[in-house]
Amino acid sequence: MPEDKKVKKDDDVKEAMAHTEHSEHSMSLPKRDKSKKVWIVLFVITLLALIGLGVYGYTKVQSDNKKIKDQQAQIDDLQNKKKTLEDAAAAAATAVTKAVAGNYLEIKELGFKLPLTESIKDLQYFVNDKTAFFSTASLQSSAWPSADNDAAKFCSLGSLPLGAVTKFANASEAGPTQQKALSGLVLGYAPPQSSCSTNQATINLQNTQKAALQTAFNNAVKL
Repeated sequence: MPEDKKVKKDDDVKEAMAHTEHSEHSMSLPKRDKSKKVWIVLFVITLLALIGLGVYGYTKVQSDNKKIKDQQAQIDDLQNKKKTLEDAAAAAATAVTKAVAGNYLEIKELGFKLPLTESIKDLQYFVNDKTAFFSTASLQSSAWPSADNDAAKFCSLGSLPLGAVTKFANASEAGPTQQKALSGLVLGYAPPQSSCSTNQATINLQNTQKAALQTAFNNAVKL
């Protein structure tokens, strides 16, 4: 074969191979571009999902925090009410010690005093507006061992286990109550409506002390 023909043939082969490589390279470029776009889309979707989860998590935490604050506010309110009742009971017990003078219990807030006998020597009271509520330490102590879980509560000051005395300006204002007229005021006595315990010993003590308080009311003295 002549040398010039052989050289030409080799050049043709190289050209053909170069063309083939160029074609393969040209075909691979779109595939890489497409793959890159897919990864970008996946990244964006993942990022949006993470943002969504973050927003949801923040909202959930805020909601939970509000619920916790509301529950704590309710607990604080109950504790404040409980403390108020405890303070009232403590004040009543302290008032007995301070108010008893010459065998009288002085209800200074309403301007009168009650004579104390042996059965009500531990008489206690607290005042709400113009009304004094009465019980005794011995009656409340008697109620604690009762099978009735609420016995002590019903024998306490606030539930009128021995009744209540209200201060009125005159007899007409006092209405149909047991009354005691003093100079410049009228006292009205309201008896308890029921026994404060199911325990018979406590019931007997309540009746005895109620009768003693009514007697003391009838002998009330203005301060």
